[in-house]
Amino acid sequence: MPAPEDLSQAILRIVSIALAVGTLVTNSVRAQDATSSPDSLRSYALEEIVVVDVPRGERAPNTLQRLPLAGIALADASSADEIIRLIPAAHVQTNSRGESHVYLRGARERQVAVFFDGALLNVPWDSRFDLSLVPANVIGEIVVSKGAVSVLHGANAIGGTVDLKPRKVSRRGQLSELEIAGGSAGLVQGRLTQLSRASGVEYGLSAGYSRRAGLTLPTDHNLAFNQLRNDRRTNTDRSLMDVFGRVTHRLGNGGRIGLTLMHVDAEQGVAPEGHLDPDQSRVRYWRYPYRRNSMAIIGTDVPLGDRGAHVRGAIWLGRFAQGIQQYESAAYASLVDRQDDKDRTAGARFILHQPVRIGTIRLALNLLTSRHVQTDYALDPTGSLRPDAADLRFGQHIWSLGAEYEWRPPGRLMWQLGGSLDGSATPVTGDKPARNPEMAVSLTAGLRYAFDERTALRLSAGRKTRFPTMRELFGEALGRFLLNPELTAESRVMVEAGFEIRTRRFEGESVVFFERSYDTIDQRFVLLPDEAQARRQRINRAGGRSVGVEMVGRGRLAAGLTLAGHVTWVRAQTVDAGATVQAIETPEWLGIGTLRYNSRSGFSLLLQTLYTGRAYGIDDSNSLVPLATSVAFNVRAGYRLTSGRVVTEVFGRVDNVTDVLTLPQPGLPGPGRTFRFGLDLSLPGRKSGV
Repeated sequence: MPAPEDLSQAILRIVSIALAVGTLVTNSVRAQDATSSPDSLRSYALEEIVVVDVPRGERAPNTLQRLPLAGIALADASSADEIIRLIPAAHVQTNSRGESHVYLRGARERQVAVFFDGALLNVPWDSRFDLSLVPANVIGEIVVSKGAVSVLHGANAIGGTVDLKPRKVSRRGQLSELEIAGGSAGLVQGRLTQLSRASGVEYGLSAGYSRRAGLTLPTDHNLAFNQLRNDRRTNTDRSLMDVFGRVTHRLGNGGRIGLTLMHVDAEQGVAPEGHLDPDQSRVRYWRYPYRRNSMAIIGTDVPLGDRGAHVRGAIWLGRFAQGIQQYESAAYASLVDRQDDKDRTAGARFILHQPVRIGTIRLALNLLTSRHVQTDYALDPTGSLRPDAADLRFGQHIWSLGAEYEWRPPGRLMWQLGGSLDGSATPVTGDKPARNPEMAVSLTAGLRYAFDERTALRLSAGRKTRFPTMRELFGEALGRFLLNPELTAESRVMVEAGFEIRTRRFEGESVVFFERSYDTIDQRFVLLPDEAQARRQRINRAGGRSVGVEMVGRGRLAAGLTLAGHVTWVRAQTVDAGATVQAIETPEWLGIGTLRYNSRSGFSLLLQTLYTGRAYGIDDSNSLVPLATSVAFNVRAGYRLTSGRVVTEVFGRVDNVTDVLTLPQPGLPGPGRTFRFGLDLSLPGRKSGV
């Protein structure tokens, strides 16, 4: 990746490009008042998360929540991980590999399926995806499904789904945007976006760049090892460039076909675990010299006949590549190991919607095939890194064939029944022994009863399976893991009951849930007789159980003033050898409260509180270690000005105002007090129709 530019040069370059784009747009559209375009992001009266307001045809028996574009803007985020923290019951943490993942209601990251424009983002090698590699500004909406999620999502989604939908305009016209921001620890970012919709064709183009010198460090970090300075976390610098393009053609019969392209190129460091003594433990002194993710997605929605039947689908190709460099110490001066990973993925999802006399039948086919190539390097006698063996190649096929029936008789009741047959095979296992294919059955059922237009009750239950990933089966992570040939699939049974209410000034939801897992895939530390440092090993425990309550609400207190929040309590436990122990890295309480004010003059103010309750990590001796609870505060102020067709907003925000210690897992604290400021310019084009 090219070396980062000086801040002033980067800003001048972005502004120059923006002026050129703006000139082209100005010459191609007629004048229009900016307030008439709801697609100008900064023209929105920004709202919080919409907890129950989903299209009537999409309402389901399980929990379904939506974060619209206007809510996404509240985070002023660089990447998707900073946005998803706003989702109820979502816990986002950055692990010891430097990857940011989401947990839903205590479900681990490999149990949550993340989609982008209908395509699965999870890299099959590890069945997870680093959300910090998804630029925030390409996301137009987030839809989260929890509990007994539909079998139409395919295999492995036993903990929920997160569907990231790309930005688009909702009516005919054009929109150009320029966004520039800076902040603490050398943060610089900029983005150009062009969106357009005409008669039958719509497109979106976007390009962005961001860099930081590191992450801020709380004053009370209490890191005994691997921390070289007091204001910035060791080895947390990053630079990232991305490009995005999407075009959709609407067919004459009401269908559509579209192509989405996305490429991300990043270079970053990985924070070393600050609680581990390098003389006693294996510490990851890692850097990623490159991390690249490319996707091509073809999406379709084709009507069949004149009775409402249609097929929705997505076909995609993915390419993920990264290099991992292992250093000798926190000085990052002496390179001792390197690993290069390349993943190629092809997938397809097709869902047939067939209306019947009372209700709808849906049939789904999900296919995924992936190849992983790994090259390990070691020091030769001259001190140079050379491949220490031939490339290791691994492959996996995952498939799911499902059916779902939704019954909507006249009246207030609807119910669903679903089932699928899921399978996994690993035909290529590198230098490891071959494994037999695995298959499993998934089942879901649920109902929703509307008492009236304002209140509803829903019940759902299901059973789903997650197959072990190739990394869990075959990955050694530069000697950090000990393999377990007996590892097998895990399964989960989910039950939940929810109550929804919506009035003119308030909407809310309360959910009680229970989940029971079997053969849960977990980790332990193993010290081999001839080694001085323990290794991690993945194992199947007897199972686990979680019980919890999730409450979400939003109310309009006065004109321009809203109060929103959510709180989740979950008791997650692991059952093994007849004993019950606390599940690791699962906070017992999670909560966010947001007070938002928008004035007619353009001034806006946000006050936000984030609470993380007690959780536990695990040390090298397999003992539980309590993690700190925290109450963090965020503040944001902005001013929006409209001049002709140009909408300008300047903003400033402070996250973690009181600089408290947040500790998602041992030795890896979250950022300390962080400042961010920015400028957003929106140039809407003329609306040419609805």
